Amino acid sequence: MVNFNATLIAQVLNFLILVYVLAKFAYKPVVRIMDERKNKIANDLDAAEKAKEEAEAVKAQYADKLANAKQEAQAIIDNARKTAQAAHDKIMAETKAEQDQVMASAKEAIALEKKKAMDDIRTQVISLSMIAASKIVEQKLGSEEDKKMAGKIVDSIISK
Repeated sequence: MVNFNATLIAQVLNFLILVYVLAKFAYKPVVRIMDERKNKIANDLDAAEKAKEEAEAVKAQYADKLANAKQEAQAIIDNARKTAQAAHDKIMAETKAEQDQVMASAKEAIALEKKKAMDDIRTQVISLSMIAASKIVEQKLGSEEDKKMAGKIVDSIISK
């Protein structure tokens, strides 16, 4: 049979009291702390997951905004190129029209100067012809001498 002595009973009793004291004062607080820590970790994981989702949403928004900004920038550049090309074309057309006008004015001025020069030459030729004719008539030389004199006068007119 099993011997039950007082020390064995005292040890069992001490063990049961120790289990009760540990359960009352240590086990429940440790379990409570472990539950709190478990809940805190779960909440932190949920918060981290939400933060990750928000970060991904912000990243997607940023990518969209960046793409839109690039499109707007390209549209602005294209618009500026079109405006610059239109301004260039307009300036070139105005320059061409001005050039044509200057050329027409120059041709007109040249034509007027040419007409004036021709009129001056005509007047001088008439005047010289009148002088030559009056010298020929005044001297009333023979026909051979008249021819020589006319030739000299014409030569002098041409050489001038």
